[in-house]
Amino acid sequence: MPDIVCPECSQVTSLVAVRRAAEEFCTQCDYPLFWAPSAIPMASPGSSNAATMRRLPGAAGRRQIGTRVCPSCGELNPLKETHCVRCTTELDPKPVVEAAPVPVVRMLEPEPVVEVIERPWWIWLLIGSLLIIETGIVLVIALD
Repeated sequence: MPDIVCPECSQVTSLVAVRRAAEEFCTQCDYPLFWAPSAIPMASPGSSNAATMRRLPGAAGRRQIGTRVCPSCGELNPLKETHCVRCTTELDPKPVVEAAPVPVVRMLEPEPVVEVIERPWWIWLLIGSLLIIETGIVLVIALD
């Protein structure tokens, strides 16, 4: 039967086992005695690796004091491991080196070539002469 000293009021209480029940509260100040630190050492010197386990509050239960969390699945791995014991993902992945972006070179489109069709000057002379002759014929007919 361990004797637990209440950290709030220093009353000594004897408990059969710590089960987080209603009987495990201090009768004087109502402090939860299952939260009180234990005087029993967690592990004796020279004990095995399993003795380094301890009970933590919450749903996680027992876990090793020193662990590495897997970045992929969240498994708690021993510190000496290099790969996750559950999914074999590397615990210390190498940083991804990104390649330098390749510059995009755009070719400028050439300006469209506008072809100017040059008509020979003598065509304009011919058209002008024909108009003058036709006007003259119309005037001669009109005067007659």
